[in-house]
Amino acid sequence: MTLTLATHDDARLDMLRALVADDPENELALFSLGQALFERRAFAEAEPLFARAARLQPDLMMAHLRQGECLLALGQPATARQPVETARQLAIAQNHVGPRGDAEDLLDEIADALD
Repeated sequence: MTLTLATHDDARLDMLRALVADDPENELALFSLGQALFERRAFAEAEPLFARAARLQPDLMMAHLRQGECLLALGQPATARQPVETARQLAIAQNHVGPRGDAEDLLDEIADALD
């Protein structure tokens, strides 16, 4: 069963990488590839994908949030602050209660890391 799941995950990554290669300006493909890598804890590879998706679609709240999470996981709390704050502001504007709470929790983690 584990082998089947791993094979499925590899095929999913290959498909997403092909989508991004075919259209590197497709913010949803970038986000999806970033998310798949994030789920594998490949934060260094996922972070620039989330950053690019957020630049292409500035109101893509989860791209900002995931970028901040990656940066925090990579030991860059000071750099993580801006995308997480942007995600929090977008969550408020878009009335997304759960992600707003996630962003506020991350901002607390960032503050603790910087102390």
